[in-house]
This record gives sequence, structure tokens and C-alpha cells, in this order.
Amino acid sequence: MKKLMFSALLALCSASVCAHTLWVLPSHFVLSAEDSWISVDVSAANMTFVADRGVNPDNLAIVFPDGERHDFAQSYHGKRKSQADHQLTMNGTYRVELAGPARYFTFFQEDGQRRRIMANKKERLAQLPDDATDVVTTRSRGRALSFISVNAPNQTALALSNEGLELKLLTHPADVVATEPVRWQFVLDGEPVADVRVELSREGELYRDDAGRELLSSDGNGYLSFTPQVPGRYVLEASLQQDSQDPLADRIRESLTLTFEAALP
Repeated sequence: MKKLMFSALLALCSASVCAHTLWVLPSHFVLSAEDSWISVDVSAANMTFVADRGVNPDNLAIVFPDGERHDFAQSYHGKRKSQADHQLTMNGTYRVELAGPARYFTFFQEDGQRRRIMANKKERLAQLPDDATDVVTTRSRGRALSFISVNAPNQTALALSNEGLELKLLTHPADVVATEPVRWQFVLDGEPVADVRVELSREGELYRDDAGRELLSSDGNGYLSFTPQVPGRYVLEASLQQDSQDPLADRIRESLTLTFEAALP
């Protein structure tokens, strides 16, 4: 799965970070005081929530409970992790999102060597050498998400963009409780998508002999069902690659990470 994440996250970070799992981790997932400040860590790492490489926070945004999108008030790009802070001035659910635009890569063979150019199917026509063979254009896109609720959770910031791989959060993130079932649904460009591969991991991996990661996949209608067995913070990594009907790409590679908390039962 780490190799799949590499291509999909190129739009978000440098090549040195992309072999790792990218996550955004808020200091709190549920708050009861309006006007509280939230701090968000951003890192790419092989071990869950053990910061390894800081990621440029320029593409980090926060969507308020009324749907308005804001840049973070302040941010810092660190070596091991980056950090951003913002004040939560209204009740409801906020979405923290690190995402970049879709990127197009065209791969081909020339003189027995595999090569790559940054171009979609239309752009590649003017850039490919005459003797290029085995030409394939891939659209890559990735996003890292988390949700924070202040007092009464709401649904506005959970709305889908209908672009790329997304999660319809049928179980609200504020309602995830250990030992209780969670049901979400994967959609691709707004339509349910089957067989999305998922790896679910939780905090404390550094202190366990068994990493305790769970491999899952969405069903034929895109639904993902699981039950977090212990309270704590989790990260869900999802990846998908398949042939595409996009006029600009032959294949797509999509990835998504979601950080969430399972509360005490």
C-alpha cells in the first residue's frame, strides 16, 4: 500500500516524503468550548503517528461548520512534522484537509528505457518522441482528512466534492465509539466504488510487537464496515487504481487517509 500511496500523494509533498503514509492529526477531535484553539500536526511516516518527515502545510485548509473554507491562522514547516493552529469560533463539525490538484503522468518506453513526462493525454501529443511505445497516462490524486466537532456536530463540512476518491461518513466521526460498528461508503467522482483497499491502524504501534494493522476493502456498493476494538486514535489508508474513462487519462490512482478517534464506550 505504501507504493500505491507514493504516486497518489505526489501532488501534496516532495518525493523524499511520499514513500511514507501522510496524515493530519488534530490535538482534539471533540471539544466543548467554543472559541477553542486547535493544533494540527502534519507528517509522513512509516509508523502510525510517529512523526518522521514534515510536509509543506501550504495546501492545508480548514472547512468551518457553515461550509466556509479557511487557511490556517498560522503554520510551521518542520523537519519531522509540520504544525498549524486555528481558532474554532462556532459550534459544529470542522474538516481539516490537506489536498492538492490532480496530477497527470505519462509513462512510455524509448530505446528500451522507461521514461515519464508530466502531461495528460492531450498534452502528451506534442511532447512524446516519435518512437515512444507502451504509452500510458495516469491521473494521480490524494487527500488527507480529519474532522473536529465543537459541541453539537453537524453535517455541512462532511459534504462531498464529487471529485476523486472520497468517503461518505454515514457514521459521523464524532459518533465513532470503541466496540461499536462503523459504516462508511467510498465514492469515486460521486459514484459508489467497489474493492477500495484499506489499511486501518491505531496509535501506540511503537510500543507493540504486533503492529495490529487491519486489512479491509469496500464491498460491491462501496460500503466499508468495521468495529474499532479499543479506544484511541486511528488512521485509515485507502487506495484505488483502475482503468479510466477520463478523456485526459488511461488510468487513475487515488488515495485517501482519514484520521479519527474512537471514544470510550
